[in-house]
Amino acid sequence: MPSEQPPPTSTTGGPALVLVVGRPASGKTTVSTAIAARWGLPIVSKDRLKEILFDTLGSGDREWSMALGRAGFALLDYVVERQLQAGAPFVVDAAFNAAYEDAKFRSWQAEYGFTAIQVHCTASPDELVRRFEARARDGSRHPGHADHAWVEQFRDSIHDDRREVLDLAGEVLPYESEAPGALEELLARLERVLPAAGRREP
Repeated sequence: MPSEQPPPTSTTGGPALVLVVGRPASGKTTVSTAIAARWGLPIVSKDRLKEILFDTLGSGDREWSMALGRAGFALLDYVVERQLQAGAPFVVDAAFNAAYEDAKFRSWQAEYGFTAIQVHCTASPDELVRRFEARARDGSRHPGHADHAWVEQFRDSIHDDRREVLDLAGEVLPYESEAPGALEELLARLERVLPAAGRREP
């Protein structure tokens, strides 16, 4: 059930926008789900929007998945701005390339006055590849993503120079998803960043 306490606000004023960022297979879904459950927040997930498109328009090859990925980011932009206009806190889960997103999010920050709290999810290259290969085999992701057709490209992409954290005012909290107790430590840090967040009974 949702928390009955006041929703989270940042320590610097304005509703909190919690951005869960990082590479594919870095733990973003685990983190965003835990944050949303802990504080009763909605999640805006790029992958979930993309999966709705798969369910509506059908799955296909890797090129089709990439096309719906671009559409998913366009839908993500629309939903994020509507949420910002509403002035309520929420969580965004997406593997952003900051080079393409910084200007847009900075303009939203200036217009809507939110404070970004970014959770940067990371793992070692070997672990990222292991997870990506595992989920390509085990069916844990929607088949429309066609992960099985992108394993080698993903392996190569890990070493590019993509900047994953957006250039925004606010906190950046690292989350090393391989570290023991990392999720509990992250949630404890968020408690300090979001002091007005409601608390659930154990």
